[in-house]
Amino acid sequence: MGLTIDLPSAGLLGVAGAQGFIISSNTTAVANGIYIIQAASTLTLTLPTTPSEGDTILVKNTGTGTVTVDSTASFEGSSGPVTMNTQNEFIRFVYINASYGYLKA
Repeated sequence: MGLTIDLPSAGLLGVAGAQGFIISSNTTAVANGIYIIQAASTLTLTLPTTPSEGDTILVKNTGTGTVTVDSTASFEGSSGPVTMNTQNEFIRFVYINASYGYLKA
């Protein structure tokens, strides 16, 4: 299920040409995707395997389950997944480069 969001001039969320998704099961993310998680159980969101500098993924966990965000790239220079286990937690992932990986903001 995809929803194209037109964000003029880099837009409200700073993600031009973003697509929005509401998910409740394991999913592979797309670059510049906005993901709202509505799951009561654990799920994994896998970030794109070949990201480009500046690619952004926004994730909000509105469910009660734990969300594991995984990637073949690192997160701020460290390997391993990121865990979101607080309801309404929000993280913005921005791909910087191969050395640094994704910035979590």
